[in-house]
Amino acid sequence: MKRNILVILIALATMNSTVLAGGKVVAPVEAPVEPIPVTHTPSPIYIGLGLLWGRYNGDCGGAGCTYEDVTYGALLRAGYDFSQYFGIEGRVLGTFLKAQPNFGEELRHIGIYAKPMYPLGEDFNVYALLGYGWTQTQTEGANLKEVDEGGFSAGLGLEYDLSDMEDDREEDTLYENGFDGQGDQEKGWGLFIDYQRLLIKSSVPDMDVISGGVTYDF
Repeated sequence: MKRNILVILIALATMNSTVLAGGKVVAPVEAPVEPIPVTHTPSPIYIGLGLLWGRYNGDCGGAGCTYEDVTYGALLRAGYDFSQYFGIEGRVLGTFLKAQPNFGEELRHIGIYAKPMYPLGEDFNVYALLGYGWTQTQTEGANLKEVDEGGFSAGLGLEYDLSDMEDDREEDTLYENGFDGQGDQEKGWGLFIDYQRLLIKSSVPDMDVISGGVTYDF
């Protein structure tokens, strides 16, 4: 009697872990567990380094006397993108190579800018720079007006993203825009070129720079 009860209990336990289907005993199928996607927010920070062409255009102390000078230098930029349409950027630049060995109006500039921008597809980004900067000049070999002033500064530029959109994707991750940025805001390397008027004042000479270089978005 006890033996029969034991056999019945074993049979019931077996039936609890199997399912009868079409006369066959099959193990229950477990539904696959799908991973929950993680929402990814790209880092808003970027840095850049470039070379620049600088121009000083002003009077040279005499009636009707004008002077234009070209120098070359370097630029460091760093910024924070609040969205694909707006960010802030800080810049430090200086020129140190003279186009003419005996003359040269070296430029020094530091500034902070609002950066409105607009992505042109997935690779290009056009932007403006609107802010405050401090500009200094150092004169050699000519009777030129030296500048050591701050004021409104502005510029316009274009960025190009070198990274591959597919390389930026992370498995089981949701991106707000389908990937981790717009224009040149994807993680990785990019290129930039821009024009900037260092100080917009009627009382100072025209000082312009054209810059180009590389950026890295974190």
